[in-house]
Amino acid sequence: MARSRRLTVLASAITVGALLSLHTSASTAAQAFANTASPVAAAMNYFAQLILVLTPGVAVSGGAYILAKRRDSPPKPMWVISAALLAMLALSAPLVLPGRSDTQVVEEIQLRSGEERLMPNGQVQLVSDPRPGNGPAEEGWQQALWTEMAQAIQSGEEQIVMVFSRPGCPWCEKLHPVLERAVKRRADALASAGVDDAEGPTLLHKPLRIFIYDASEFGPVMRRFGVEGFPTLYFFGEPGSRPTVVPGYLSDEDFDKVAKAAAEAPIEPPPRERKRGFFR
Repeated sequence: MARSRRLTVLASAITVGALLSLHTSASTAAQAFANTASPVAAAMNYFAQLILVLTPGVAVSGGAYILAKRRDSPPKPMWVISAALLAMLALSAPLVLPGRSDTQVVEEIQLRSGEERLMPNGQVQLVSDPRPGNGPAEEGWQQALWTEMAQAIQSGEEQIVMVFSRPGCPWCEKLHPVLERAVKRRADALASAGVDDAEGPTLLHKPLRIFIYDASEFGPVMRRFGVEGFPTLYFFGEPGSRPTVVPGYLSDEDFDKVAKAAAEAPIEPPPRERKRGFFR
Protein backbone atom coordinates (compact mmCIF):
# COMPACT_ATOMS: atom_id res chain seq x y z
CA MET A 1 0.00 0.00 0.00
CA ALA A 2 2.79 2.40 0.93
CA ARG A 3 4.67 1.53 -2.28
CA SER A 4 1.58 2.20 -4.38
CA ARG A 5 1.06 5.54 -2.66
CA ARG A 6 4.68 6.54 -3.28
CA LEU A 7 4.41 5.66 -6.97
CA THR A 8 1.25 7.75 -7.22
CA VAL A 9 2.97 10.73 -5.61
CA LEU A 10 6.00 10.33 -7.87
CA ALA A 11 3.84 10.16 -10.99
CA SER A 12 1.95 13.29 -9.92
CA ALA A 13 5.17 15.16 -9.26
CA ILE A 14 6.61 14.19 -12.64
CA THR A 15 3.39 15.29 -14.36
CA VAL A 16 3.51 18.69 -12.67
CA GLY A 17 7.17 19.09 -13.58
CA ALA A 18 6.55 18.14 -17.19
CA LEU A 19 3.71 20.64 -17.52
CA LEU A 20 5.90 23.31 -15.97
CA SER A 21 8.74 22.61 -18.39
CA LEU A 22 6.50 22.48 -21.46
CA HIS A 23 5.76 26.17 -20.90
CA THR A 24 8.95 26.91 -22.79
CA SER A 25 10.44 23.67 -24.07
CA ALA A 26 8.29 23.26 -27.17
CA SER A 27 8.86 26.72 -28.60
CA THR A 28 12.41 27.37 -27.42
CA ALA A 29 13.93 24.04 -28.40
CA ALA A 30 12.15 23.85 -31.73
CA GLN A 31 13.17 27.39 -32.60
CA ALA A 32 16.78 26.66 -31.67
CA PHE A 33 16.73 23.60 -33.92
CA ALA A 34 15.23 25.51 -36.84
CA ASN A 35 17.60 28.48 -36.64
CA THR A 36 20.80 26.40 -36.90
CA ALA A 37 22.09 25.52 -40.34
CA SER A 38 24.41 22.55 -39.58
CA PRO A 39 22.53 19.31 -38.69
CA VAL A 40 25.08 18.32 -36.02
CA ALA A 41 25.13 21.79 -34.48
CA ALA A 42 21.34 21.92 -34.71
CA ALA A 43 20.99 18.64 -32.80
CA MET A 44 23.43 19.73 -30.09
CA ASN A 45 21.73 23.09 -29.76
CA TYR A 46 18.33 21.40 -29.61
CA PHE A 47 19.29 19.03 -26.77
CA ALA A 48 21.07 21.82 -24.89
CA GLN A 49 17.96 23.97 -25.00
CA LEU A 50 15.80 20.99 -24.09
CA ILE A 51 17.88 20.23 -21.00
CA LEU A 52 17.83 23.91 -20.03
CA VAL A 53 14.06 24.22 -20.11
CA LEU A 54 13.42 20.80 -18.50
CA THR A 55 15.64 21.53 -15.49
CA PRO A 56 13.05 23.58 -13.51
CA GLY A 57 10.40 20.91 -13.96
CA VAL A 58 12.75 18.13 -12.90
CA ALA A 59 13.82 20.12 -9.85
CA VAL A 60 10.23 20.72 -8.79
CA SER A 61 9.33 17.05 -9.36
CA GLY A 62 12.30 15.81 -7.34
CA GLY A 63 11.63 18.23 -4.52
CA ALA A 64 7.98 17.26 -4.40
CA TYR A 65 8.85 13.57 -4.22
CA ILE A 66 11.36 14.08 -1.40
CA LEU A 67 8.88 16.13 0.59
CA ALA A 68 6.21 13.48 0.06
CA LYS A 69 8.49 10.78 1.44
CA ARG A 70 9.43 12.85 4.52
CA ARG A 71 6.07 14.37 5.30
CA ASP A 72 5.81 12.31 8.48
CA SER A 73 9.39 12.96 9.58
CA PRO A 74 10.22 15.64 12.18
CA PRO A 75 10.58 18.55 12.39
CA LYS A 76 7.13 19.44 11.03
CA PRO A 77 7.67 23.25 10.71
CA MET A 78 10.70 22.74 8.47
CA TRP A 79 8.65 20.45 6.22
CA VAL A 80 5.90 23.07 5.89
CA ILE A 81 8.41 25.80 5.03
CA SER A 82 10.08 23.59 2.41
CA ALA A 83 6.71 22.72 0.87
CA ALA A 84 5.78 26.43 0.71
CA LEU A 85 9.09 27.35 -0.95
CA LEU A 86 8.66 24.54 -3.47
CA ALA A 87 5.14 25.73 -4.32
CA MET A 88 6.43 29.29 -4.81
CA LEU A 89 9.13 27.98 -7.12
CA ALA A 90 6.59 26.04 -9.18
CA LEU A 91 4.32 29.07 -9.52
CA SER A 92 7.04 31.61 -10.30
CA ALA A 93 9.07 29.54 -12.78
CA PRO A 94 6.77 30.22 -15.79
CA LEU A 95 7.13 33.95 -15.10
CA VAL A 96 10.93 34.03 -15.14
CA LEU A 97 11.68 31.40 -17.77
CA PRO A 98 12.37 32.79 -21.27
CA GLY A 99 9.26 32.23 -23.32
CA ARG A 100 8.73 32.77 -27.03
CA SER A 101 8.76 36.42 -28.02
CA ASP A 102 5.72 37.83 -29.77
CA THR A 103 7.96 39.78 -32.14
CA GLN A 104 9.56 37.61 -34.78
CA VAL A 105 13.15 38.51 -35.59
CA VAL A 106 14.50 37.99 -39.09
CA GLU A 107 18.21 37.29 -39.32
CA GLU A 108 19.93 40.15 -41.15
CA ILE A 109 22.18 37.81 -43.11
CA GLN A 110 19.18 36.32 -44.93
CA LEU A 111 17.91 39.67 -46.23
CA ARG A 112 18.90 41.23 -49.54
CA SER A 113 16.93 44.46 -49.31
CA GLY A 114 17.77 47.54 -47.30
CA GLU A 115 19.52 50.89 -47.24
CA GLU A 116 23.21 51.24 -48.00
CA ARG A 117 24.10 53.14 -44.86
CA LEU A 118 27.49 54.62 -43.97
CA MET A 119 28.55 53.48 -40.50
CA PRO A 120 30.70 55.49 -38.04
CA ASN A 121 33.66 53.20 -38.83
CA GLY A 122 33.60 54.32 -42.47
CA GLN A 123 32.13 51.08 -43.82
CA VAL A 124 28.87 50.85 -45.76
CA GLN A 125 26.37 48.34 -44.37
CA LEU A 126 23.04 47.14 -45.74
CA VAL A 127 20.43 47.96 -43.08
CA SER A 128 17.13 46.21 -43.75
CA ASP A 129 15.09 47.51 -40.82
CA PRO A 130 15.47 51.23 -40.06
CA ARG A 131 13.53 51.01 -36.79
CA PRO A 132 15.92 49.29 -34.34
CA GLY A 133 19.02 50.98 -35.76
CA ASN A 134 21.58 48.45 -36.94
CA GLY A 135 20.26 45.34 -35.20
CA PRO A 136 18.38 42.36 -36.62
CA ALA A 137 15.28 43.06 -38.67
CA GLU A 138 11.94 42.50 -36.98
CA GLU A 139 8.54 41.59 -38.35
CA GLY A 140 7.18 44.42 -40.50
CA TRP A 141 10.63 45.52 -41.68
CA GLN A 142 9.50 45.72 -45.33
CA GLN A 143 6.79 48.28 -44.63
CA ALA A 144 9.16 50.22 -42.38
CA LEU A 145 11.85 50.31 -45.08
CA TRP A 146 9.43 51.49 -47.76
CA THR A 147 7.96 54.15 -45.47
CA GLU A 148 11.44 55.40 -44.60
CA MET A 149 12.27 55.91 -48.27
CA ALA A 150 8.90 57.52 -49.12
CA GLN A 151 9.26 60.04 -46.30
CA ALA A 152 12.82 60.87 -47.37
CA ILE A 153 11.67 61.53 -50.96
CA GLN A 154 8.89 63.83 -49.79
CA SER A 155 11.11 65.78 -47.41
CA GLY A 156 13.69 66.69 -50.07
CA GLU A 157 16.46 66.79 -47.46
CA GLU A 158 18.43 63.98 -49.15
CA GLN A 159 18.82 62.66 -52.66
CA ILE A 160 17.25 59.23 -52.95
CA VAL A 161 18.17 56.41 -55.31
CA MET A 162 15.98 53.31 -55.48
CA VAL A 163 17.52 50.13 -56.89
CA PHE A 164 15.68 46.99 -57.95
CA SER A 165 17.69 43.77 -58.01
CA ARG A 166 17.15 40.02 -57.90
CA PRO A 167 19.07 36.96 -56.63
CA GLY A 168 21.55 35.45 -59.07
CA CYS A 169 21.89 38.66 -61.10
CA PRO A 170 25.60 39.15 -61.92
CA TRP A 171 25.17 42.80 -62.89
CA CYS A 172 23.34 43.46 -59.63
CA GLU A 173 26.27 42.04 -57.69
CA LYS A 174 28.67 44.13 -59.75
CA LEU A 175 26.60 47.24 -59.04
CA HIS A 176 26.79 46.90 -55.24
CA PRO A 177 30.36 48.26 -54.91
CA VAL A 178 29.38 51.18 -57.13
CA LEU A 179 26.52 52.04 -54.77
CA GLU A 180 28.76 51.81 -51.72
CA ARG A 181 31.39 54.05 -53.28
CA ALA A 182 28.71 56.57 -54.28
CA VAL A 183 27.50 56.86 -50.69
CA LYS A 184 31.07 57.35 -49.46
CA ARG A 185 31.87 59.93 -52.18
CA ARG A 186 28.87 62.05 -51.32
CA ALA A 187 29.65 61.90 -47.59
CA ASP A 188 33.30 62.84 -48.20
CA ALA A 189 32.27 65.71 -50.49
CA LEU A 190 29.87 67.10 -47.89
CA ALA A 191 32.49 66.82 -45.17
CA SER A 192 35.20 68.62 -47.13
CA ALA A 193 33.10 71.30 -48.88
CA GLY A 194 32.39 74.65 -47.26
CA VAL A 195 29.23 76.70 -47.48
CA ASP A 196 30.73 79.00 -50.15
CA ASP A 197 31.90 76.03 -52.23
CA ALA A 198 28.37 74.83 -52.97
CA GLU A 199 27.84 74.95 -56.72
CA GLY A 200 25.25 73.31 -58.93
CA PRO A 201 21.92 71.84 -57.87
CA THR A 202 21.12 72.12 -54.18
CA LEU A 203 20.24 68.44 -53.93
CA LEU A 204 23.80 67.44 -54.82
CA HIS A 205 24.96 69.09 -51.59
CA LYS A 206 22.76 66.93 -49.45
CA PRO A 207 23.28 63.34 -48.25
CA LEU A 208 22.80 60.49 -50.71
CA ARG A 209 20.62 57.58 -49.60
CA ILE A 210 20.36 54.38 -51.62
CA PHE A 211 17.59 51.85 -51.04
CA ILE A 212 17.84 48.36 -52.56
CA TYR A 213 14.74 46.23 -53.09
CA ASP A 214 15.20 42.58 -54.01
CA ALA A 215 12.65 40.78 -56.17
CA SER A 216 12.49 37.84 -53.73
CA GLU A 217 11.35 40.17 -50.92
CA PHE A 218 9.44 42.94 -52.77
CA GLY A 219 7.73 41.07 -55.61
CA PRO A 220 4.49 43.13 -55.52
CA VAL A 221 6.49 46.36 -55.67
CA MET A 222 8.36 45.12 -58.75
CA ARG A 223 5.10 44.31 -60.52
CA ARG A 224 3.63 47.67 -59.57
CA PHE A 225 6.57 49.52 -61.11
CA GLY A 226 6.63 47.21 -64.13
CA VAL A 227 10.26 46.22 -63.58
CA GLU A 228 11.38 43.62 -66.15
CA GLY A 229 15.18 43.90 -66.17
CA PHE A 230 17.71 43.95 -63.37
CA PRO A 231 19.21 46.04 -62.06
CA THR A 232 16.90 49.03 -62.53
CA LEU A 233 17.65 52.35 -60.82
CA TYR A 234 15.36 55.25 -59.99
CA PHE A 235 17.11 58.57 -59.30
CA PHE A 236 14.89 61.04 -57.46
CA GLY A 237 15.31 64.79 -57.64
CA GLU A 238 13.54 67.60 -55.83
CA PRO A 239 10.03 66.78 -54.58
CA GLY A 240 7.63 67.14 -57.46
CA SER A 241 10.14 66.28 -60.20
CA ARG A 242 9.95 63.17 -62.34
CA PRO A 243 12.48 60.46 -61.32
CA THR A 244 15.14 59.39 -63.80
CA VAL A 245 14.91 55.67 -64.59
CA VAL A 246 18.03 53.83 -65.74
CA PRO A 247 17.96 50.11 -66.57
CA GLY A 248 21.19 48.16 -66.27
CA TYR A 249 24.62 48.58 -64.73
CA LEU A 250 26.25 51.98 -64.15
CA SER A 251 29.90 52.80 -63.62
CA ASP A 252 31.01 55.29 -60.95
CA GLU A 253 31.23 58.09 -63.48
CA ASP A 254 27.87 57.33 -65.06
CA PHE A 255 26.23 57.06 -61.65
CA ASP A 256 27.36 60.58 -60.73
CA LYS A 257 26.21 61.95 -64.08
CA VAL A 258 22.72 60.50 -63.71
CA ALA A 259 22.50 61.69 -60.09
CA LYS A 260 23.37 65.21 -61.23
CA ALA A 261 20.84 65.10 -64.05
CA ALA A 262 18.12 63.92 -61.66
CA ALA A 263 18.96 66.71 -59.21
CA GLU A 264 18.60 69.24 -62.06
CA ALA A 265 15.26 67.85 -63.24
CA PRO A 266 12.58 70.56 -63.27
CA ILE A 267 9.72 70.41 -60.84
CA GLU A 268 6.55 69.58 -62.70
CA PRO A 269 3.50 71.74 -61.95
CA PRO A 270 0.71 70.00 -60.07
CA PRO A 271 -2.17 68.80 -62.23
CA ARG A 272 -4.84 71.43 -62.68
CA GLU A 273 -8.29 70.60 -61.44
CA ARG A 274 -10.90 70.70 -64.15
CA LYS A 275 -13.91 72.81 -63.32
CA ARG A 276 -17.16 71.14 -64.19
CA GLY A 277 -20.20 73.14 -65.25
CA PHE A 278 -23.78 72.10 -65.10
CA PHE A 279 -23.71 70.52 -68.56
CA ARG A 280 -20.19 69.00 -68.55
